[in-house]
Amino acid sequence: MQGQAMNAKDSICRYLGYGGPDHLHRTLDESLAWDDERLESTHDFVQWWFPLAEPSAFNPHAPVASHAEFEALGVDKRVRAGVERAMHRMLRFYGLRQEASGVINKAREWDRRSPNWAFKKSHNDLRITRLLKSLCLLGHRQQAEALLSALEDIIKCERDPSDQGALIFWREALL
Repeated sequence: MQGQAMNAKDSICRYLGYGGPDHLHRTLDESLAWDDERLESTHDFVQWWFPLAEPSAFNPHAPVASHAEFEALGVDKRVRAGVERAMHRMLRFYGLRQEASGVINKAREWDRRSPNWAFKKSHNDLRITRLLKSLCLLGHRQQAEALLSALEDIIKCERDPSDQGALIFWREALL
């Protein structure tokens, strides 16, 4: 690919599965190692961890692939493994964990991590929408369904009824 521009599918594949860089020359391994504070304050990584079929309003450098390209990406074992690693890191960031059964529950870090997002809407609501959509596009629908189930329970318990609008977008992300 030397000398020619890389298409979005190839960029996503290299980044998620083969150690390639994002637009700022950061690899998935490097960004997965960031602490929670850096994840919270950095707003241009999530579009690489969880790419979509539509452009990002927040990161014009984020790759945008077609649905057909996502189908091909979703069968690449290394890409799938990279997506899973990114998903598990975001779960830890939110104070959640996935059990061996696939169910997602609150983790030990819940009390420390949940104030960042669970009790009121924030930019993390958008990140979660992206996460859910991307999981579905990249062949991880079961994980997206498990996460949505956990989120529905959490938001219904933790947020004021007037502040549960994110649930609409999260449900739509799985359609």
